[in-house]
Amino acid sequence: MFNREQAPFTISAAFLMSVQPILVTFSKNHAGGFDYSIPSSTMLSEALKLTISGALLAQQLLSGTTSRVLHDDSVTEFFSYLTPSFIYFINNNCTFFILQAVDPTTFQLLSQMKTIFTGLLFRIFLKRKLTAVQYLALVTLACGTACSQLPVGGRWQRAMPKHADAAAPMLGGLLSVLSSLLSALGGIYNEKLLKGRPSTSIHWQNIQMYIWGVLFNALGAYLKDGTRLREHGLLFGYSASAWTVVVVNALNGLAISAVLKFADNIARVYAHAIAMLLTMGVATQLFKAPITPQLVLAVIMVATSTLQYNLPRHLLTDEDETKDERLQLMADASPDSEGSIDGVRANSPEGAQTCKA
Repeated sequence: MFNREQAPFTISAAFLMSVQPILVTFSKNHAGGFDYSIPSSTMLSEALKLTISGALLAQQLLSGTTSRVLHDDSVTEFFSYLTPSFIYFINNNCTFFILQAVDPTTFQLLSQMKTIFTGLLFRIFLKRKLTAVQYLALVTLACGTACSQLPVGGRWQRAMPKHADAAAPMLGGLLSVLSSLLSALGGIYNEKLLKGRPSTSIHWQNIQMYIWGVLFNALGAYLKDGTRLREHGLLFGYSASAWTVVVVNALNGLAISAVLKFADNIARVYAHAIAMLLTMGVATQLFKAPITPQLVLAVIMVATSTLQYNLPRHLLTDEDETKDERLQLMADASPDSEGSIDGVRANSPEGAQTCKA
């Protein structure tokens, strides 16, 4: 659970996560594709994040909040950000292709699979044990995301877009599995780097990551859309909605980085759960997307399983019942007792206070 100091970062991330798929959908053309280059869009977002982080770091240096950023292991530290940057490069570009295949609400539902991968990666790499309740929550979450992909029929089917491809949801589901795995892996790796040097400015840490992000996406734009970019220019096809996507993706990346630095991946999971519900509410109004029974059931299962997975341990047991069970065990183990719990209660602090009363 996140505390009051971490709430602003988590709430900001939840809001930006909820509007991101909606704005990306708005930026599509009538054929369901994008007039602008996808890698160039992510490259511009990385460049904007780099600019904002640079300005904030300069402010810290001028104000004296941060004295120095370079140290003996600066080169090693810089190259350590190469791996998470490459992971985010693939994942950020996957988002556009997923939203070509599915609607924003389904995208958010499928994205919740990152909770499954986050839990498993925590167990494998960080040796963090999961409780039986958490394992059951992961199973429920998997069933919920699968439920969202059940075929629709009757009036629900007639309400679907005419240009919808029957194979598109399957492709979107497969890409979502890959995206969720990469997001979980990148989140854990990035959290470890950000918290590995707690005294280091988050803006300096972000700058190192975003430099790699600009390089990877520039290479991706050249390899995928090099010919078109040379003929029409880097900003060909960019409308107002496309520029909005660039800005929101940049702010979203900064917000998630703050969550990982000052909170953890659990707070990020909560942000995704909140974003899922917000996206569903907005998408049904803007895109006239049908609220199918499968969708409602999937949202309920995913939301409850996400909360169940992240419940604090003290909420999983009743304190009064636990106290009675502990006293009963003490009574059974006592040689001077015949198994009665009354004698133990009388000798306990709670029982002594009761007797005095």
